[in-house]
Amino acid sequence: MIKIPTNILLVDDEEDFVEMLSMRLEEAGENVTPAYDGNMCLDILEKKIIDVVILDIKMPGMDGIQTLRKIKMTYPLVEVMLLTGHGNTETAI
Repeated sequence: MIKIPTNILLVDDEEDFVEMLSMRLEEAGENVTPAYDGNMCLDILEKKIIDVVILDIKMPGMDGIQTLRKIKMTYPLVEVMLLTGHGNTETAI
């Protein structure tokens, strides 16, 4: 079976994490574009076709929830997965 790569935008302020996860996803055959904050994420979405955004919730400046709202207003068909290393019940809801 032929696998069609997914265009993934990986957004996290921790550059080491972005590099490591990007490498793993690319090894699995995906196309990965890194971004290190919400504004960079939105700039990339204007210029590239992205299928999935993997988005950190806690980032300086525009956080993941604010970024998610802007993504869904402008690009409603883009799937978004939220990540956090600071989970709690309130954030999950």
